[in-house]
Amino acid sequence: MKKHFTGLIFLLLIQSACYVKAQVQVSPKVIASSGGYSATGNLQVSWTLGETFITELTGSGLSATQGFQQNTSICLSVVDYQYVKSGNPYQSLFPLVNGMTINQIPEQVSILVTAVCSNVPIGSFEMNLQGPEFNWNIIQNIHPSALFDNIGNHVYGRNFIPGNYTLTVTGYAEDNKGGGMTYGPVQTHFTIVGNIATISMPTVSTPTICAGSNVDVNFTATGTFNPANQFEVQLSDPAGLFENPTTIGVTNAAGTVNCTIPLNTPEGGNYLIRVVSSNQVYAGNPTMSQLKINPQHAYLESPNNDYVTGNTEIKQVVSTIHAGNKVGTTSNITYQAGKAVVLTPGFETQAGGIFKAQIAACTNN
Repeated sequence: MKKHFTGLIFLLLIQSACYVKAQVQVSPKVIASSGGYSATGNLQVSWTLGETFITELTGSGLSATQGFQQNTSICLSVVDYQYVKSGNPYQSLFPLVNGMTINQIPEQVSILVTAVCSNVPIGSFEMNLQGPEFNWNIIQNIHPSALFDNIGNHVYGRNFIPGNYTLTVTGYAEDNKGGGMTYGPVQTHFTIVGNIATISMPTVSTPTICAGSNVDVNFTATGTFNPANQFEVQLSDPAGLFENPTTIGVTNAAGTVNCTIPLNTPEGGNYLIRVVSSNQVYAGNPTMSQLKINPQHAYLESPNNDYVTGNTEIKQVVSTIHAGNKVGTTSNITYQAGKAVVLTPGFETQAGGIFKAQIAACTNN
């Protein structure tokens, strides 16, 4: 005996636009007395959204249940953006959203991005900033992910001068952009407005500088500074930080300043230079590119200073190199010193390696 039935199935789909996977709930309902669909015999239902489909049929009078299993956790946001004042600790100012207009402030600022959706695995962020003075890119693996880097809650900052900026953020499943993209790239546009006096990011006449030598630093200033104002050109520490900067030049007017790098400056390749004013107090953004400083003396020990297979380098110092390290196979190393190259016990050039010592003045280049 055939049984006829008419049914309507209503599906309610709840979907969050903030999460790539649709979050869906289904509430099926069977109405036997209305609807435009009629079926005879076995009823089969198929589902294509990738979730487990549930079908239950019972009794001679026919009872039908259809549905599917779905995670009901819905993320209203995947990544949080915070505009902060730099420092130790940093100070949160407000959430950053697309299209904002922000008043310029004299203090340095940064932007923190934080993953806030447990359904989206983010192990690292790549952040790129385009705008006046900026073509900046950084990869961050550890919370908080700060645009201009950080050590814990000590967040480093820069000055945002008036103009239009674009921040592009991309999230990856694992550290160092590993595991594939899981977020973005998402662009956030914002505009800085204001008319406070500012100092430009300086430019330097050479990227490699010998300790004790002179270097020209160029900068401009906008707005009005008080008559007693002086501009100081400052050198960072070897890590590029300005916790205890070294003053290398002073001037009363913007332009080109001939600066002197102290003879006792440690060796390093991550130095930065910035210009600060005394009245009003303002710190300009540091050089975009890092600077290398060749020291007065170098002391090379094994294994920390060994040159492994395939290295090619000319190592310059102002005065003396003391070398007790190893030059590996296929390495090509030149030690250049102004006064002496001293080979101490432990120095070794392995088979296939090339080592040369020469006495010549350290040169900026």
